[in-house]
Amino acid sequence: MIKTCLKRFGLWPVVVAVTVISIAISLLLAIIVHVFVLGVEMPASAWALSIGCPLLIAPTMSVGSFSLLLKLDLAHEQLRIISDTDYLTGAYNRRYFMSRLTEEVERCLRAGRPFSVALMDVDNFKSVNDTHGHSAGDEVLRCMAQTCMAQLRHIDTFARVGGEEFAVLLPNTDGEQAMQWVERLREQIAQLQIELPAANLGVTVSIGLVSAGRPPLVGVSEINAVLRVADEALYRAKREGKNRVAVPA
Repeated sequence: MIKTCLKRFGLWPVVVAVTVISIAISLLLAIIVHVFVLGVEMPASAWALSIGCPLLIAPTMSVGSFSLLLKLDLAHEQLRIISDTDYLTGAYNRRYFMSRLTEEVERCLRAGRPFSVALMDVDNFKSVNDTHGHSAGDEVLRCMAQTCMAQLRHIDTFARVGGEEFAVLLPNTDGEQAMQWVERLREQIAQLQIELPAANLGVTVSIGLVSAGRPPLVGVSEINAVLRVADEALYRAKREGKNRVAVPA
């Protein structure tokens, strides 16, 4: 509850609220002891102590404790992001993508909601590394990933799943919608001119696309079947000339 309040209202409003509550509790206890237990009227000194002590102690203790709690929560969130993210491109990593794909397959089985998966591979990436060096290859991957992530909806998941291979999960997206999206993305990537020390470099991608609505999927093991079909479509795009989108035959 405290953590939720800190996230919603911030540190100082919560400190003020805790201080006020502490003063109220202190006064209530003092009144109970003096009036109901001892049967005497509360003296001014008791009023002063009941208000002054929590007024001095509560803010100091609250600021220290809540600041530490916020720092721990921030560190936990940063660790979560690091564990889910590819360090080079800023995209999600394979582990996170597989967890999201698992959720989407189960949702599709349960509710029949369509989804699509696109696997994309940077064309001729080995020659980029061999000709321009690995730093140039890294820059190609970063620029390509940034272009892809700029086109995502908030429900989509974009991940680097291999060296130069990326995957996109498009929930609530049928085959026709997915084809329009990946074709538009492929064209935008093909227009990239990546600035390198030696020269500007163009880049293209081949994409394998698979879509599912109410598929005959049985169990979580079928996640691998989805990826296998998408991978077959990707290699079909490679065989047919690269820089294109292919779907299962």
